[in-house]
Amino acid sequence: MNIRHLSIAEKLELAIETTEQALLEMLLLSPEMLVRRALLRNQNITSNIVNKLARDVTENVSFMAVKHNKCTIVRKFTEPVSKCVKCKLDERDLSCEKCPYK
Repeated sequence: MNIRHLSIAEKLELAIETTEQALLEMLLLSPEMLVRRALLRNQNITSNIVNKLARDVTENVSFMAVKHNKCTIVRKFTEPVSKCVKCKLDERDLSCEKCPYK
């Protein structure tokens, strides 16, 4: 499957719902932060993928990955961590521009 031609909504749905490990690995390389973060909602995600996300350069992804129950990476974040980084809203419904918490 070529995921490059999918819409962001389709990628988010795949990230959360797919059971295919090959697709999860492809989505892990997505340039969209929301897609990488959405992977953390997938029940079929492996600790290997979670640990890779824990090292993600985008704090919105790595913070949530470190909090994931399958994560074995210990990482400290500079306090205070912003509300955006701690946001628990489902990425499929997320609109940062309309965020009620800003």
